[in-house]
Amino acid sequence: MTNRQEFRQVLTHYGYFFLAWFIIQIFYNVPIKNLTGGWLEEGLLDVIKLTMWLGAGLILIACFRAKLAVERPFKPNWSFLPFYFWLIGLTGYLIFSALVRHHHLGLVASFQWRFVFQDFLIVGLCEETVFRGYFLNRLLRLMKSQQGALLLQALLFAAIHLPRYLTTYPSIAVNTMIINLVMVALLGYLFGWLFVRSHSLWPGIIVHSVWDLLVVALIG
Repeated sequence: MTNRQEFRQVLTHYGYFFLAWFIIQIFYNVPIKNLTGGWLEEGLLDVIKLTMWLGAGLILIACFRAKLAVERPFKPNWSFLPFYFWLIGLTGYLIFSALVRHHHLGLVASFQWRFVFQDFLIVGLCEETVFRGYFLNRLLRLMKSQQGALLLQALLFAAIHLPRYLTTYPSIAVNTMIINLVMVALLGYLFGWLFVRSHSLWPGIIVHSVWDLLVVALIG
C-alpha cells in the first residue's frame, strides 16, 4: 500500500467507527436512557463503551502494529515530567473554576458516585486507546508533519463527540455545542502531544480521566 492508500484506509476506519457510534448513541440517548436509570444505565453504558471503544482500539492496534509509530503504546513512561506538570496544572485550573462558579469547593449536587466508573475508570482508557493508540499513532507514520497529525486527530476526536450532542434530548444549544467541540479539540491535541512526547498512552489516559472526573464532580 502507498501512503495515500493507507491514509484513506485510516479515514475509512474512522468513518466506520463514527457511523457505528452514531447508531449506538441514537439507541442509547433515546430509548435506553428513558427506560433505565441508576446503576443499570451506568452498567449498560460501560459495557457499550468497553466493547466498542476499548475492544476496537485493541484490535486495531494489534492488527496494524507494524504500521504504527509506537508499536507498544501501553508501555509506561513515568519519568516523563511534563505529564506531572499538566496533571497538576489542569487540576488546579478546574479547582479554581469550581471556586469561581460555585464560590466553594465541593461535589456538585448532580454528582453521583456511579459516575466514577464511567468518567474516571473507563472513558479515558477507551478513548485514548482508540484515538492516540491507533489513529494518531498511525497518522504519525503517514503524515510528513507531526503537527499536522496532531491537529487532524484532535479534529477527529472533537467530531466523534457530535453523535452524542446531536442525539441528546432535549437538544443542546448550538453555541454550547460549538464551545464544547472547541474544548474537546484542544484537549485532544494535548492528549496527543502527551502521547507523542512520552511514547506512552498512560500520561494521556490519566490526565484525560482526572479531567473528566473533576469536571463532572466539581463543575457540573
